[in-house]
Amino acid sequence: MNKKLNKAITEDLTTGQDERGFIYIGSLIGSLFLMMFFLINISILELYLDSIVNFIGSIVLFIIHRAEAKRTINPWAILIGVATIVASISVGVFSNNSSDGVTIWLAIVPFICFLFLGQRLGVITSLATSLFFVITLINCFIFFPEKGFNLIGIASTAGALVCSTALAWAYTDNRTKMITLLTEQATTDSLTSLFNRRGLMSSFEFFIALYKRNKQSLCVLILDLDNFKLVNDNFGHDIGDNVIVSCANILKDQLRITDTIARLGGEEYIVLLSDTTLEEAEYLASRIKDTIEKTTFNLLNDSGLKITASIGITCATEDKISFESLYKAADEALYEAKRNGRNCIYLN
Repeated sequence: MNKKLNKAITEDLTTGQDERGFIYIGSLIGSLFLMMFFLINISILELYLDSIVNFIGSIVLFIIHRAEAKRTINPWAILIGVATIVASISVGVFSNNSSDGVTIWLAIVPFICFLFLGQRLGVITSLATSLFFVITLINCFIFFPEKGFNLIGIASTAGALVCSTALAWAYTDNRTKMITLLTEQATTDSLTSLFNRRGLMSSFEFFIALYKRNKQSLCVLILDLDNFKLVNDNFGHDIGDNVIVSCANILKDQLRITDTIARLGGEEYIVLLSDTTLEEAEYLASRIKDTIEKTTFNLLNDSGLKITASIGITCATEDKISFESLYKAADEALYEAKRNGRNCIYLN
């Protein structure tokens, strides 16, 4: 059950650093608000039950805040935080009379559920708590008529809860899509749809962790199109862009789904080959080089353009596991390939 809950939350809004930051900030704000209500209730309004619940809730949320400051907290703690806020609001609403206007606080619960729990768990907990509120209001209307709750007020509250849930869902859905879009734009090369350097680094960190933990081999391949400046000078940058995109597609077709391909700029590509020996990397590089050499790139006048590529390869070792060291070694190998006549592969 805990694994399913963890998966449900970590795949939703609580996965990224910004979303985890909301737990950190939101729990502190909630703690301060509940402490403020505690002081008001105990010193001015003399609502002692409300004061006790608010004080306990404030302490719980502050503990969550401090725990999140040190490390990512358990998903159950997030649920406990939401339950604490719901309990505080419930006591404040149902221990007072309807004439005090306290039922308005129920409308913020759906937003709290969505903000802390994300879209999927948010809609479930929001609907569940809304149903609980309506049932409790009906119970107060039947068994505690002196509190002044009536059917029209209950219906209005139910409608407000439904609207709040719908609005919270729409906001969270739009926010999730916007975060996904911005993440893609930040990690993807706009011309080729390959990873850029930022996107490449996330894969590299994963692969290098596998190398350190399981000694799973990792090879780095840098490919550069030969004399590409002449293509831009003689045929224009639009043709050059088409060649860059076509070569990116060749890389996608020739490599495995587990490999990571990125464009670092210009006509240079870099490939991370996980669980690949140096001999296997050389074979893959040879296949790519031969495919590019045999490909005829179409020009606007129906004539063809031929181009070649040089490739440098290196593999991770005990003293060569940082991205900078691997990139430098592969780049040096690429330089040797260029110096030895281009259209060849060099190992380092």
